[in-house]
Amino acid sequence: MDRRVQRTRKLILETFMVLLKEKGFEKITVNDIAERADINRGTVYLHFLDKYDIFEKCIDIYIDELLSHCSANEEIHLQEEAMRKVFFYLEEHIDLYKLIHKNDKYGMFRKKFTNALLEQVAIAMEVIPEEIAISHDIASQFLVNGLLGVIEWWIGNDMPCSAEETTEKLLAFLKPFTDYIPK
Repeated sequence: MDRRVQRTRKLILETFMVLLKEKGFEKITVNDIAERADINRGTVYLHFLDKYDIFEKCIDIYIDELLSHCSANEEIHLQEEAMRKVFFYLEEHIDLYKLIHKNDKYGMFRKKFTNALLEQVAIAMEVIPEEIAISHDIASQFLVNGLLGVIEWWIGNDMPCSAEETTEKLLAFLKPFTDYIPK
């Protein structure tokens, strides 16, 4: 991709996040983004369909950043260290993820994060014996939605306990699954 195109896209995304913090998603308009970024309104539409598309791209970026940071390799599976890194990363970037969580009225973050985690858990389930996981599909849905529920609760309640404490409690629940995962 051309560097000018990359810079413009980055400017639009960054401007959107600033406005998201200032105004909230519902009050942002494409005109606001263009005006604040000091670009033409048409330029915004050259890169994105609308503000929903911009928000979706921001969510993609921040999910990718979270998963990339939390994994020593491409796959996080159910490794204890990766799970610990998730909560420490979220704790370090709480304002950003809280902003996304607060403004995600249409569940885009949850849906995209669910899909990304399901891919990882499916890989991990391959090494878990069927009798432990009962049904890999059921277990995958349970694990991912449970983890997301804890993450949403933790972010939405201003981190009522530390990242370390949350991770330790979560890992205790997941012990039957994590015992089979290579460290």
